[in-house]
Amino acid sequence: MTIQLKLSTGSFDQDNSFAVEYAVRGRTGRKTCSLQRDYKERGDGIFWGLSSGVILKDSYTAADVAERERLDSSAPVRDGDVVTIEGKQYRAKVNGPYSDAVVFTEVAA
Repeated sequence: MTIQLKLSTGSFDQDNSFAVEYAVRGRTGRKTCSLQRDYKERGDGIFWGLSSGVILKDSYTAADVAERERLDSSAPVRDGDVVTIEGKQYRAKVNGPYSDAVVFTEVAA
């Protein structure tokens, strides 16, 4: 079963976020990402994962808790994984713990 990803609906979309696992200098980590379209320029159609920054709050909403529980219990996207976006298959290229944490290329049919 492949992971299905949905485009982010905006800055505060906690329903469509996903985790990306990366490896740097022998250590692994995870980043929370939102799926974006148009990586290099407007209209190029390339899907990519925008890494979310870490935010500390004095209190967390039910949506914050639900998002964290969902991400912790689901498999992260890893380098080379095939995911489904808008009904098509894409291969993940994980860049690491950067703002452009992952870029997706369509798998040839």
